[in-house]
Amino acid sequence: MISTRSMVITLLVVAIVCSVVLSFVYSYTAPRIEDTQKELTLAGLREVIKANVFTAVVPDTVWEAMDSANNLVGIVFRVFPQGYGGPIPIMVGLDLEGSITGIRIASAAEGLKETPGLGVKITEPDFRGQFIGKTLENVLIRKDGGDIDAITAATISSRAVCNGIKQGIEKFASYLCPPFDKCRIFPGAQDFAKIIPEILWYALKDNDTLGIVFVGTVQGYAGQIKFIVGITDKTEITGIEILSSNETPGIGEAIRDKVFLNSFKDKIPDAITGATISSRALIDGVKSKIEEYKGYLK
Repeated sequence: MISTRSMVITLLVVAIVCSVVLSFVYSYTAPRIEDTQKELTLAGLREVIKANVFTAVVPDTVWEAMDSANNLVGIVFRVFPQGYGGPIPIMVGLDLEGSITGIRIASAAEGLKETPGLGVKITEPDFRGQFIGKTLENVLIRKDGGDIDAITAATISSRAVCNGIKQGIEKFASYLCPPFDKCRIFPGAQDFAKIIPEILWYALKDNDTLGIVFVGTVQGYAGQIKFIVGITDKTEITGIEILSSNETPGIGEAIRDKVFLNSFKDKIPDAITGATISSRALIDGVKSKIEEYKGYLK
């Protein structure tokens, strides 16, 4: 009769051997799986916008699309709106005018859980093709005032795609803008003299210094908030814009609201109700950077 001790030793040896084999298999296959995933992602990017090079600016979420001369031609972003059966993975291309160049919706084999024969029709070319050339204002189903024909008996899935793309454009379109549009931040300035590369400039007119423009970054609720601000020699704010952020759509992203941003020109505003953490972070970041850089105004 086999003793208990012998059985334990045998099982231990088997477990060790299996662990070694699995480790070897993983070390051998993991790089290949990663390479395959990269190739699939690249194929998806090329499906929604014509470009030569793609650079990730938000990992697995936003990519800059460049032509062969390394000029920006647009962006691609990824969203996962909630459909009838679960999240719908969507990849969207935008050109520099903010028009949709193409969309790609994951298939059932890639994890789409919409109803076969109904909701899954959102992956068909006839539905996806409606989005090409559309801008933020048009990306709604017709029942909601937009230009997209919903799929019969699959309104929930159709609406989810539209809402997801619309929210994605609202959230990520800032990546299409020139990264440092100082003229818009400091109206009246004719030129800008670099003080700290990509961070701080003098705003000039007829060789006189009107003030400064600076870029700042602060930790928001969901990630870094990057902003650009202009102030006069009397420390009055001439303009402020959000360059990038990853705050919660419909909540923290309220910091992009033009009324809120324009209110900085009169005085530092109060935090936004319902978006306190994000707006307070921006307010404190702006105040902190003004204190840090106002010495350049003397």
